[in-house]
Amino acid sequence: MDKKRPIDIKRESGGHAEIGSEEDGAIIELKNIGGRLLVIKERSIYEMVIADTIDPERTNINLPTTIHKLIIDKGTESETVSRTLLTAMTLFRPEYILNTVDCPKLIGLAIDLLSEISIFEKEIKEYHIAEKTASDEYEERRNQNVSYKLPSVISLESKCKTIFQKADHIEQTLMDIIVKFYSNLGLTKQSHFPNFHEKLKEKYGEADPFVEFINKTVYFMQVIRELRNGFDHRLEHTKVCDFELETDGNITTPTIELKHKKIKLKRTSLGGFLDITIKNMLDIIELTFAHLAGKNVKTGGMPYQVKQIPNDKRRYKFVKYSFWTPIGDEGFYNQ
Repeated sequence: MDKKRPIDIKRESGGHAEIGSEEDGAIIELKNIGGRLLVIKERSIYEMVIADTIDPERTNINLPTTIHKLIIDKGTESETVSRTLLTAMTLFRPEYILNTVDCPKLIGLAIDLLSEISIFEKEIKEYHIAEKTASDEYEERRNQNVSYKLPSVISLESKCKTIFQKADHIEQTLMDIIVKFYSNLGLTKQSHFPNFHEKLKEKYGEADPFVEFINKTVYFMQVIRELRNGFDHRLEHTKVCDFELETDGNITTPTIELKHKKIKLKRTSLGGFLDITIKNMLDIIELTFAHLAGKNVKTGGMPYQVKQIPNDKRRYKFVKYSFWTPIGDEGFYNQ
């Protein structure tokens, strides 16, 4: 038997690792997703990587045995994490989903989706801070009776461009997940919800609940798409206005408007619309996941179906859907 080198002894020895910090909360779950070990904590998610993954030939003895990297600074306590990644992990499991669907690949895409929507939320939060700062400075100057200065959000159009580009990326990643379930419908990750709705209607019929749900999302997703195009290409039909002085002396906060030849958005508060956009995106992701799982469940064995989990039976506060099995008086929610 070959004598083990010092690096072999180090790599193969037992040990322990501290993941993150106390501020991250407790470790709630360890999950192996397609060879990636996720460490899911109350307020963060990490990926743990062993040294042999980085250095399989074992050439660098100085590498730590395990390395952890932060995936996102939110965990199981986060509504966003719960309604995206944790919902995907609850539903997209190979014991329930058809064998033709690559579940680990879906979870990898759900991680990408979570990253996109987390950045999206941060960009919107930064916009709200900029709007409030400008408004507060205006009020302070007005109370001091100094020279008049209209409040302004610096680089407003640039901020909008970044936000709606990110919203468009979210749709593309969600479409990528959809395509993994429906690879034979002629869709790609570059397809959009109107195309998906038409293909879904052909497959299931207009009265199908999944088709009806996607139909309700089409207008909103088209607005997001055209706003992204408008800001990207500086098109006239897309308009964002900074703080404005009205004839009655009042100041209006920034507004957004879309006058596309087919898709319209009446002039409305930019901040309010961004808040609605976050809510709608989370609703669409969550319910699309639930419908995808319900439509692609294995048959022939235990009769699983997707159901909404009662509040008092949830493992995670914000994870609303799981597969349900008719066992016992109330059935069992597979979480």
